[in-house]
Parts: sequence; structure tokens; C-alpha cells
Amino acid sequence: MKTIKTAAVLLAALLLSGCYTQWRYDLGDHLTRPNIDQLEKGMPLSEVMDIFGPPQRMSASVSGYIMAWEHWQVDEDSLGFRLGALGADLLSLDWGKSRIRGEFLLVTFDRDHRLSGTTVSEWDSDAGGGQGIQPIASVLSTVDVDDLVARLPQHDWGATYLMELPQALNTPSSPTSGQAGVEQRGTPPTIGQKSLEQR
Repeated sequence: MKTIKTAAVLLAALLLSGCYTQWRYDLGDHLTRPNIDQLEKGMPLSEVMDIFGPPQRMSASVSGYIMAWEHWQVDEDSLGFRLGALGADLLSLDWGKSRIRGEFLLVTFDRDHRLSGTTVSEWDSDAGGGQGIQPIASVLSTVDVDDLVARLPQHDWGATYLMELPQALNTPSSPTSGQAGVEQRGTPPTIGQKSLEQR
């Protein structure tokens, strides 16, 4: 009897494998409340840039222009079990969840480079998750945060001028540095600033 139990445990150990992964992303600089409290109407652009550094997003506006700074923390946790031997997945069980925390500071300036208004948004919420049971092959991802953890936009600003001509012509509609407003990260592409870009 003991031999059968031992054999069953060894067989289960050979057939069953598991994996737990954690991903932590920290994008942008933390916008501290004391820094935000320093902002006053009429403050020159140079002083705002001294406090927060270069913006992640900017756009022309009717009365001047808009600049935005953002900070994101994204946590992704996944747990999976596989039933199979020698790399074959007979059955896959997966669980995953993600959480986002962040801040978004939107500052407007007039044509004389003076601060005319500010808006601050903060959030801490679930970003989604899921479970899955998959026979034969594991193809489903239970958590997808790719749109939230892409590089910050200022890393691509210079590259936009090296793009092919049809894309460079769409620069005014860029959601990060155009002339038609800014878009917060994670906005669905069919309803935000990206919907104005031509492909």
C-alpha cells in the first residue's frame, strides 16, 4: 500500500509542474503632494519644469498649450499548473490578476508661458485578471497589461521625425506631443486621441 502511494506521488510530481510569476513596473517620477502644492496660477513655465522636469505629454491648445506628467505602478501576478510530461501540456490551469496605482498631472499654460490651470488625478484599482483551463496547448494569457507598461512617450519623440512621410504627417494628432490634446495611458485606441491618427 505504501509503495502504491509513493508511486502515485512520484507520478504526480513528474506530470504536474507549476509556476508563479510577479512583475512590478514603475514608470515615470512620483508626483509628490508638496511639489503639486507649489503650483500657482501665473507661475512661469521654467519654474514648473524645475519642479517636475520635462513633461511626458504635451499639446497645443486654443489658448496656449498643455503639458502632462504621469507616474504609474503596475503589479502583475500569475499562477499556473501544467499536467504533462516531457514538455507536453495535457491540461493547463492558470490564474492571474493585476493592480494599478498612478498619478496624472495636467497643467495648462497661456501664450505667455504662464500657468493658467492644473488638474490632478490619482487612482489605485484592479486592472483585471482571469482564470483559464486549457487542454492540450496553453495559449491564453489571463492578465494583459502591455498597453500600460509600454515605454514613456518622450523616449520616442525624436524618432517620430525619422518615420516614413505618411506617419510624420500625422504628428499633429499624436496623443503625446501633437496639437489636438493629450491622452492618458490605457485609453482604448478607438475612443481617445489615437482614434484621430491615420494609418
